[in-house]
Amino acid sequence: MSSLPPLHPSTSMPLLDVRGLSLRIATDRGDLRAVQEVSFQVHPGQVVAIVGESGAGKSVTALSVLRLLPMPPVRVTGGGIFLNGRDLLKLSTAQMRDVRGNEVSMVFQEPMTALNPALRIWRQIAEPLVRHRGMNWTQARKRAVELLAEVQIPDPQDRAEAYPHQFSGGMRQRVMIAIALACEPKVIVADEPTTALDVTVQAQILSLLTELTRGRGGALLLITHDLGVVARYADFVNVMYAGRIVEAGPAREIYRNPRHPYTRALMHSIPRITGPINDRLDAIPGQPPTLVEDFAGCAFAPRCTMATARCHSDRPPLETIAALHQRACWNL
Repeated sequence: MSSLPPLHPSTSMPLLDVRGLSLRIATDRGDLRAVQEVSFQVHPGQVVAIVGESGAGKSVTALSVLRLLPMPPVRVTGGGIFLNGRDLLKLSTAQMRDVRGNEVSMVFQEPMTALNPALRIWRQIAEPLVRHRGMNWTQARKRAVELLAEVQIPDPQDRAEAYPHQFSGGMRQRVMIAIALACEPKVIVADEPTTALDVTVQAQILSLLTELTRGRGGALLLITHDLGVVARYADFVNVMYAGRIVEAGPAREIYRNPRHPYTRALMHSIPRITGPINDRLDAIPGQPPTLVEDFAGCAFAPRCTMATARCHSDRPPLETIAALHQRACWNL
């Protein structure tokens, strides 16, 4: 678990406040309801996770925060994304360029596609400093070397002259963190930042990312499908399924007492080191819905062992069941 306790919403104003966000994506088969009425907050010092299986809407939500989704085919059909009280969805393209990389930044899943293969490492770190901080290239290069040292790149002065292909996967991800931290944004969005890395490097990268973010008084929005990562680093968890948040609460509370069948199913699908060696993992039967067609009830009902007739006909609202703990289920 994270060393810092979850912050109560009343103790601070949220850095990031997503309210009722709904997104649709136009496809040949019709509109895909990728994100539906999603709300969450990220407070100073917090690591907030969005967790769920592939296709749940996690990455679309993350990209929408920085307005990196192509519009069209994506369009916002409801809600707002507030950064320090300002609705990012109402900013012009030029205004959003001033925000992106400066007030909020992103660490992408695959650094080899996010980094420019034709530019030296220092120049890619220096670019936001020149753009947002008004530094000249000499000043920005010096700061880029300092940032490489902060993300624990050995021989940063020499390695600053290298190209991305000359770095390992873990080192490239450290470069992405350096770029994200360059202008000391208050919110960093990390979309599956360790998927392509081995377990040892994963721990190093996530520890580094959380420590550096909190050390600057910022917050981290972590997108992941890895419940082990959530357990170790997150303060607050939002569980997504079929474009909606179905459970949300402090990480300790959700791991101690999950209150949605989908969350419980995810927990039971984690490999354990205890018990008989030949124990099978508990797979979740069926497939997630396509989200092209709307449905009246709970999206998880066709796969849920607890589903009743009401689950198929009425969509359960996200209700508060304990302090900061919410779930959308008729039966738990």
